[in-house]
Amino acid sequence: MERNDIIGYQFAERIKSELIMGSKMLEVVELLNGSELEGAKKTMSAFFDLLAIDVGMALKATGDKEFGMVKEELDEIERKIEEADYAEAQATFGRAVSHTTTACARTMTALVEQRLI
Repeated sequence: MERNDIIGYQFAERIKSELIMGSKMLEVVELLNGSELEGAKKTMSAFFDLLAIDVGMALKATGDKEFGMVKEELDEIERKIEEADYAEAQATFGRAVSHTTTACARTMTALVEQRLI
């Protein structure tokens, strides 16, 4: 179990950071219009593609359902950005961070109990 906990913790921390970066990027997207907005949406889409790879690897490596829930939230965020519903996209980022934090807390607790951290 130690190996899975360590891997889960590493993925959760990285994905949480990436989600926070994405949320900050969305704050900029909200201020744009015209061709700048279209370019920013393409950039955000590429970012989500990369983040989805990380989340997929985390789910495959750990089997933690929280990562599956993060993937669902990412799909929802992308839809909301396309619809220009930025407030709901930000709220969904928050839910995705919560799922990641849950996975992180679970693995951290296990690692503390095993006296690995």
